[in-house]
Amino acid sequence: MSSIGPYAVAAKGVNRADMTLQLCSQICELGNFKYFGAQYSSHCFCGNSYGSQGGAPVSDCNMNCAGNAGQICGSGSRNSVYQNFYLRPIGNKFVETPRVYLNPTSSGGPFYSTLQPARSLIDCLLGCDASCQAVLFHLDTCYLLKLPALPQELVGFDGGKFVVRG
Repeated sequence: MSSIGPYAVAAKGVNRADMTLQLCSQICELGNFKYFGAQYSSHCFCGNSYGSQGGAPVSDCNMNCAGNAGQICGSGSRNSVYQNFYLRPIGNKFVETPRVYLNPTSSGGPFYSTLQPARSLIDCLLGCDASCQAVLFHLDTCYLLKLPALPQELVGFDGGKFVVRG
C-alpha cells in the first residue's frame, strides 16, 4: 500500500511531524482498519490485528506525540495500540463502525446536549444521531455526547461532571 487516503505510506506506516492519536486514528479509519498504533512520537501504523511481537510493559511507551505533548505515542520499537470503534444507529439497530477509541488524557472536555423526555437507555440510544458519539443515561436524563477524544468508559455523572475511566 503506497497511501491511505491522502497520507503517503513508507515502511508500512505514516510518518508525520504533527502526529497525534486523533490523526493516527483518522488515518487508519480511512482504510477501515480495526487498530492503530502510534510509535516513536510521529509514526502511525494500522492493522486488523496486533501483538505478533508480543506484549511490552505500558511504561515502555513513554514518548510524547509530535503533534500533542499531552499524548503518548509509543517509543522506539514500541507501539501504543488503540482500537477504532463506536456504535452508530442504522435503522432500528446499532452496528460497530470505525471510530476513534482513545484514552482520556487528550486535551479538551466533553460537549453534550440533553434529550428529554428519555424514559430508558433505549430511548437515549435511539436519540443518538450521526453527530452523537456516545450516550449517558442518568436520572431520567439522556446526555448525547460529542467528545474530542472518546474515553475508554463513561462510568457515570456526578455533580455536573462526567466520570470517565482511562
